[in-house]
Amino acid sequence: MSDTVVPAPDSSAAMPLGTVRVERYGPVAHVVLDRPDSLNSITPDMFYDLLDAGRGLMADEGVNAIVMRGEGRAFCAGLDMGQFKRILEGTMAGTPIDMPGASAALAQQAVEVWSLVPVPVIAAIHGPALGGGFQFALGADIRISTPDASLSAMEIAWGIIPDMMGTQLLPRLIGPSRAKQLIFTAETITGERALEWGIVDELAEDSLGRAHELAVEIADKSRSALVWSKKLIDMADTASLEEGLAAEQQALSELRGTDEQKLAVQKRMEVLAARKAAKQG
Repeated sequence: MSDTVVPAPDSSAAMPLGTVRVERYGPVAHVVLDRPDSLNSITPDMFYDLLDAGRGLMADEGVNAIVMRGEGRAFCAGLDMGQFKRILEGTMAGTPIDMPGASAALAQQAVEVWSLVPVPVIAAIHGPALGGGFQFALGADIRISTPDASLSAMEIAWGIIPDMMGTQLLPRLIGPSRAKQLIFTAETITGERALEWGIVDELAEDSLGRAHELAVEIADKSRSALVWSKKLIDMADTASLEEGLAAEQQALSELRGTDEQKLAVQKRMEVLAARKAAKQG
């Protein structure tokens, strides 16, 4: 649980199509799914708006950590029901944009962009996180959920598959057997069950407050070390051990002795000195 009260943002900007907004709290950014009247359900506009937000944050060196959240009563209830006719007609997909990464489809890009953003991304889950909304959460680095949230990879119930990286991200997170069970059954599970299965990393009655608190803690660290840490951990899924170890040494050589690293050491020494003084007092 968290008693953190999220302050008013320093600034807030809506994306051009109005389904997403980005808020700034110093070195922390919030990416807000902003269709509360429809439980933040997904339209093609939301894919483009998320990509605009992600690409903007990729280039923003003043951001050290990001919280992704939904406005209102839900994180994201999945595809807008008004879009199902377009799925049957084959006109839902939208045109992918030109961006780095492995994705060749627009919906996949809207998830993959959060792995391309160099700093940690935390999903604050509450209410429904279903279908595509569930997959948005899978694209984050860390997931914090309320105990009573509803999570589901439910696409198979509609005769399709989780096509927003879900078939690739979920097995990496919880193993193939559990991923198959969730995808094959389209079962909806609570945040509590998601924690047991390793889909979410932490429970909090106020998932947003806790996610913001964690983002502030992370954002206080060296940005360069955060960027390298995320890159190295993500490499572990696909790189050989030799490649991973070589990348570690490259990171160390680039980080060691810089002004940013010296500042991190100074801050850490001050914390340790304060702890020592408190114990002696």
